[in-house]
Amino acid sequence: MSVGSQIKQRRTELNMSQETLAEKIGVSRSAISNWEIERNYPDLQLIVLLSDVLGIPLDILLKGDTEVVEKISTDTVQRKKLSRKLKCAYACVAVLIILLGLALCKTRYLDISRPSQIESVEFDGDNKFFVKTDLPFYRSLAGYYIDYTNNGETMNISLFSYRDMSMTNLEEETVSAYLYPNTKKVAIVYDNEPLITYELDEIDVTNK
Repeated sequence: MSVGSQIKQRRTELNMSQETLAEKIGVSRSAISNWEIERNYPDLQLIVLLSDVLGIPLDILLKGDTEVVEKISTDTVQRKKLSRKLKCAYACVAVLIILLGLALCKTRYLDISRPSQIESVEFDGDNKFFVKTDLPFYRSLAGYYIDYTNNGETMNISLFSYRDMSMTNLEEETVSAYLYPNTKKVAIVYDNEPLITYELDEIDVTNK
């Protein structure tokens, strides 16, 4: 006897309506109707529930209905394949998230490293320099550090930026520094190499 016929027969014996059976196993009434007229078949999980609710041993419920058994076997294989694919997809997504996190951490702070990133340098005539940069909209200047070379003849300014998720895009930095009497040059440097070098007496003087 087919699965559908057994469901209908046992449901009738228990004086149970299609609506009641549907509620017990969490499906629609039309699903029960379709199974009973063999329009389609329940999956393995629902067959186990039907076995419990109707009191039909699972081996008896499936016995002789080769079409349902083959369908369940096919569904099981397909689910296993889908499960493997999903696991691979999850693993790939996890790896991508890790790589993205590492990339974001690595690029959180970046030194100003190209001459094209420096727009101008102005001087107040005393001990302040006003550096204007050209940064992407998602980065802002974070600070600077200075050192001197040639016994104080050249003052080196290193600038660094940070990833600014507020998109404030701060592109100007005021550099306060002590100038030695013999300081003649100011250089914007990256990795101890000058990007742009200015003669001190050639830098525009500003009243900022």
